[in-house]
Amino acid sequence: MSKEKKELEDAVMGEFEWALQDPNTQKIRQLGEVVSIITTKLTEAISNLQATTAQLQSQVSALESRIDSLSSRASGGATISAGPSAAGGQPIAGMARAPTAPPPSPGGGMSMMGELKQLLAARKRKAD
Repeated sequence: MSKEKKELEDAVMGEFEWALQDPNTQKIRQLGEVVSIITTKLTEAISNLQATTAQLQSQVSALESRIDSLSSRASGGATISAGPSAAGGQPIAGMARAPTAPPPSPGGGMSMMGELKQLLAARKRKAD
């Protein structure tokens, strides 16, 4: 487990332990907010993964269609090589480029775990 993941796990566990030591309405509400933040971040990450997966599936379909088209043209006796030399090492014209990483979040490119750790730390400072 990476250091950042371990720190986030420790921070979340700390929130739970803090709230359960002397449970009261305020602590339970704050714990609910932490769970809500984590759920929201996970939902955003899943949505991004679904969008990326759909985009990749579309690109694979386009490639399969292109391969089928080239195969039907070459059925006159020529063979198709799937190696990089088949296209001279150049991308096929009309093909979309591989997707780039999504733009950084409004938090200045901070990772989801970093953002959660920052939110948990701010919550602790507010409670103290």
